[in-house]
Parts: sequence; structure tokens; C-alpha cells
Amino acid sequence: MNSQNRPFGSYQQRFAGSSNPTIKNPSTQVSQDAQFNDRDCLNDMLATEKWLTDGFNVMAREASHQSLHNDIMNILNETHQATRDLFNLMFEKGWYTIQPEQPTQVAKEYQKFQGYESQFPQQQSTPYGSGGMYQPRQF
Repeated sequence: MNSQNRPFGSYQQRFAGSSNPTIKNPSTQVSQDAQFNDRDCLNDMLATEKWLTDGFNVMAREASHQSLHNDIMNILNETHQATRDLFNLMFEKGWYTIQPEQPTQVAKEYQKFQGYESQFPQQQSTPYGSGGMYQPRQF
């Protein structure tokens, strides 16, 4: 977090009427020569962390021993947090730009997935709650 106590600094938003809407902070200047600069380094670190989380996700799913699985899950969570920290730093420095989705596209996707709700098994009240999604399976 920055000194303004905002998670992404004083980012700029460009939406309505813009041909290329973005959410972005002002970019921190780095040298544009062939030298490996801070932006290049963070970009490489972020790509590496993403690659590691992909591998640890597979490893966690396939671990046959519970203790190993627990250790991998701890490492996976730490790796995801490192990835998020790098993303936040790059976004704060203006080196990571977000392209927001148009509200009409969000509404379209919402409608598509709302239709799937009718395909879920009928929810019943159980001792575990009021019919929420996370209930024990009946075998």
C-alpha cells in the first residue's frame, strides 16, 4: 500500500467515450536502453511466480501424502501472495495496465451463468447451514 492508504495509488480511469479504456497509474520512468531495468526485472519475477503457481497447483492436486499436500499448499499460498504483491507493485508504478470489461459484456456473461443455476442439484436445509453450496455429498 502506498502512503495515501489506497491499494493502487492514485490510478487513472478512462471509460465512457474512450476508444481504449484503461485503469492505470502514472508510469514510473525507467531507462529505455538495452539494459535490464527495474520494470524488466519485476516483469520477469511476475512471470516466474505465475509459472511457479501453475506448477504448485498441479503438484498440490496430485500429492498422495497428506503431510506433503499440506506443505505444498502452504508454499502455494505463499507463492500466490508473492504474485499478488508483485502485481500490486507493478500496477502502482504504472507498469501494469488493466483493461476493464464493458458493462454490457459483464451483463451478458452474468446472464449466461445465471442460466446454469437451474442445473445445480436442489439445495436442502442441513445441519451445516441453510442450503448453501458447500454441503456433504450424499453417496
